[in-house]
Amino acid sequence: MKNYLDSIDREALRARAEQMLDCANEARSCAARWTDYAMGKAHSFSVFDFAVLKVCMLSLGLWLGSCFAKFFKKFRGALFVLFAASWMYLFWRIFFDCEEE
Repeated sequence: MKNYLDSIDREALRARAEQMLDCANEARSCAARWTDYAMGKAHSFSVFDFAVLKVCMLSLGLWLGSCFAKFFKKFRGALFVLFAASWMYLFWRIFFDCEEE
């Protein structure tokens, strides 16, 4: 009777596992850099910037909710415009506004 485990190339599996670990470590370091960058930018936010962030998140939630609720159907366009405007402001503030650095 032949054992299935005898036909497994253990070195190939070990090499593949090392590749996966390297990829995971690279993704983790990239995420850490992104988080550090975003936190650094958030430290320079004013009260107004945080208010816009709250409006952005609230309008996104309401816009998504309006896709499923009859009451908000008539406000979908306005909610999406509010979300898009606040998102664009935050995008500009995070990536292109360099006056406080």
